[in-house]
Amino acid sequence: MLSALEKQHDVWLATADVAGRPHLIAVSAWWDGADLLVATTGASKTARNLAMNPIVRVARGAPSDAIVIDAQMIDSRAVEDSADLAGGFAAAVGWDPREVGGGWMFFRLRPTRIQAFRGYDEIEDRDVMVRSRWVV
Repeated sequence: MLSALEKQHDVWLATADVAGRPHLIAVSAWWDGADLLVATTGASKTARNLAMNPIVRVARGAPSDAIVIDAQMIDSRAVEDSADLAGGFAAAVGWDPREVGGGWMFFRLRPTRIQAFRGYDEIEDRDVMVRSRWVV
């Protein structure tokens, strides 16, 4: 499961505004061993939602092999002020937000729950992290 997080960099990120209206986008994500780092523009609906409501859900994979992560945004930084993060992000995901225009932000997402699914028969025991603690 951890190797899948390290190798798979395209994920779906769900945020919600304060009224609970969901918003879903595809983003690149870098798993640094503890947190997910995602990048999007600071003027985006996703960034506005994160500023109001830091709780997110991230998903990747197909129904037969999926990871679902509940997380909380714990930090945000302008890409141009974060050379170390930008370098690590670019090396991990294959593109650099500093090279695609201004106004990009990094958002650090700290997992609170991680579920791994490997087929429809794995409904039981799918939690691998609960309340930010590994259970496997």
